[in-house]
Amino acid sequence: MTLSKGCSSALLLLLALSGPAAGDDVMRCGSRLVSRGMPTAEVRALCGEPAYRDAWYAALPYGGYAADIEVWYYNFGPSQLLRLLKFRNGELESIGADGYGFTPPPRPDCGPGDILPGMSKYRLLSSCGEPLNKRAEDLLVPVPPRSVEALGYGGYYTPVYREEWIYNFGARYFLRKVILENGRVSEVRDGERGFDTP
Repeated sequence: MTLSKGCSSALLLLLALSGPAAGDDVMRCGSRLVSRGMPTAEVRALCGEPAYRDAWYAALPYGGYAADIEVWYYNFGPSQLLRLLKFRNGELESIGADGYGFTPPPRPDCGPGDILPGMSKYRLLSSCGEPLNKRAEDLLVPVPPRSVEALGYGGYYTPVYREEWIYNFGARYFLRKVILENGRVSEVRDGERGFDTP
């Protein structure tokens, strides 16, 4: 079976945007490899400082084990994947990707329609800069019954670090309320009318 040129291009674009499956075991930094289980200091020594670091505290339900979470973003440019390294209590827990990297703009410049669900916090900050206002809270969110077994523990709640960021694009637009959960945009909605700044 052969695909038309248009179908082939669309398929290649879809594969490129989807990136590799989450949970890679290793990541290459030049000629060196980092792997799950490594401490933060060793990863930093092998790969250098990340482009962005996101950190929060995760409290587990029923007074259980709590964890310091950090996600490091390594942006190797548009020809390579943007890599996300998640650390739990100072140890590399998982390695993932967030599409291809990019050349950060000289200064953030985005519009109300440029903020989309699924964006990572690093992409949002690179595109739109710091918000007008932000607040954060640690939550325990009910887990759908079918997902309990997949989590690997018997609790019915999972920790979520939720943030609300507000962006002002001027008096011609509504404020944009951006909800992020564990470092990724989960919802975007309109707020009150925006305003012009001097």
